[in-house]
Amino acid sequence: MGSLSGHLLVAAAKLNDPNFSRTVVLLVEHDRGGALGLVLNRPGDERLEAIWDETAHGPCPSDLALMNGGPLEGPLLALHSVPAMTERDVVPGVFLAMRKKLVVTLLRDGHRPLLVFAGYSGWGAGQLESEVAAGDWGIAPASSDLVFGDQESLWQRATTLVADANLAAALRIKHRPAKPWHN
Repeated sequence: MGSLSGHLLVAAAKLNDPNFSRTVVLLVEHDRGGALGLVLNRPGDERLEAIWDETAHGPCPSDLALMNGGPLEGPLLALHSVPAMTERDVVPGVFLAMRKKLVVTLLRDGHRPLLVFAGYSGWGAGQLESEVAAGDWGIAPASSDLVFGDQESLWQRATTLVADANLAAALRIKHRPAKPWHN
């Protein structure tokens, strides 16, 4: 399996892990050493304002809900659409900010779309590959529309993408027009 960086992991309906049931994870990094991702459809219970004093000084510039990026603790991370403020390009139109200064600037300047994560998801070497092989995850290409789109319907939309890709592979369809109903 090659790198899945920039792809979505779509939890299979059978996945009962409470951390990942019905989730969609954007893989920010994936290589032989492991993988790091952010759950896109789990708004957390906390608001940014609740932790702002631990993060920066001055009044909190935004009352965003913090996203629950996964079960592992870490610094605040942000997915955004500002190329000049990126530390990593994830997919076209989606960038990652990890340094505190960049995250704070994105918030203070009011950039949108913007998702701020407390926590992340991680897999050790070979772990994710084993879970994919066991059928716990489907894989779909990520796009800015999916990353920044409706979170409530994301799992269903991504599940449909995985099912469509699996059907096309099973039928050995090499090319599917963008609007097949026009044929």
